Formats: sequence, structure tokens, C-alpha cells
Amino acid sequence: MRKGKFIVLEGISGSGQQVKAGIVALHKALVENKYDVVECANPDSGRAKELGIDNVFNWPFGKDIQADFFLEGAVRAEIFKNVVAPALEQDKVVLCKQSSISSLANAWVNGHTHHFDTLRHLEKISRGFLFDSEIYPDLTIFFDVPAEEAYERVEDVLQIHHEGGLEYYQKMRDFYLKEISRWHGVRIDASARRHPDEVNAEAWELVKKTL
Repeated sequence: MRKGKFIVLEGISGSGQQVKAGIVALHKALVENKYDVVECANPDSGRAKELGIDNVFNWPFGKDIQADFFLEGAVRAEIFKNVVAPALEQDKVVLCKQSSISSLANAWVNGHTHHFDTLRHLEKISRGFLFDSEIYPDLTIFFDVPAEEAYERVEDVLQIHHEGGLEYYQKMRDFYLKEISRWHGVRIDASARRHPDEVNAEAWELVKKTL
């Protein structure tokens, strides 16, 4: 029987620093409060090595959104079965750096909106649906970074360019804002005008209410 808590931290492309800082801060706070914590992450090019797939093949993330969606679903199924589920059964808190929404968002902003309910169903299967083991987050925190800030970080600083320019980030943020209510979600203002400690303190208050 599931006893632990599954908490997901989400953010659009370009919000990785805020989301990562949130994971670190929450992990620290949970340990200080005597909780056992496990971390996991959804696959992308930056986490291929962490997930152990870099030695299997050189996956061209971002080249084919269709292939990316299926790979992410397969890896998610593996993580949920072998990392998330056992941790929850042992009454641990699982912190996940992005998960289901990120896969759906990438498909949406790249124009794959036809039969989107089917994509939702495939994503649901990757979380255990049809196998009597579906896992759903107890809390999803959306670290909301303005599209302009995300654009500047990715396009100008990291020199990674998405077709569509600023509109790409605006569409992704809009999708998250509409989607978050489906996932026991709460939005946090993670813009540059707020100090990271303030953002992370707000996230911790949300987590405490969930525990």
C-alpha cells in the first residue's frame, strides 16, 4: 500500500535553475525534518547520463518530438516502477524534477495537438495505468518563470535556439498554466524579481501542507 508522498517540480524550458534550486532546498528541508527522500527526473538531453541511457545510444533529443515522447514515456515507466513506487511503499518522499506535464507540453508547443487525448492516455499508461499501478502526484509545483526571462537564458546565454522564438516559450507557459490544475498543482512566482530563498520558502510551505 502506498504510504509516501510524490511531489513534482515543473517549469518551462529556461527555468531549470529555479527548479533545480527548489529540489535542493526541499530535499534539505525534508531531511532536516527527519523525512527519507528519493529524487528522480524525467529524461532529457541534460539527464541522459544520469538515467544511464548515454551508453546505450546517443539519443538526439529535440530532433523528433514523436520519438522523444515515446522515449520519455518508456523511461518514465521504468522510473515509476523501480524508483517511485518502491519509495512510496517505504513511506518516503519522492521529489521529481519534471515529469508528465513536460512531455505533454513539448508535444503541444510543437504543434502535435490533434488527438491530444490519445497522448494523454499514452502518458497515463507510462505512469502505470492499465497495469493496476498508476501513480499520480500528491503535489505539483510549477515554478513560473516569465517567457521573456526563459527566452533570454536559453536563447541568449546558452545559445540554444527553438523555432518560434519567444512565442515558443509563451506557448509553453500558457500550456502549463492551463494544465497545472489537473495535477494537484500550485503556481509559484519564480521570476527574477523574487529572491530564490523566498521562492523556495513558499515551495516548502506547500510541501508541509501535503505531508
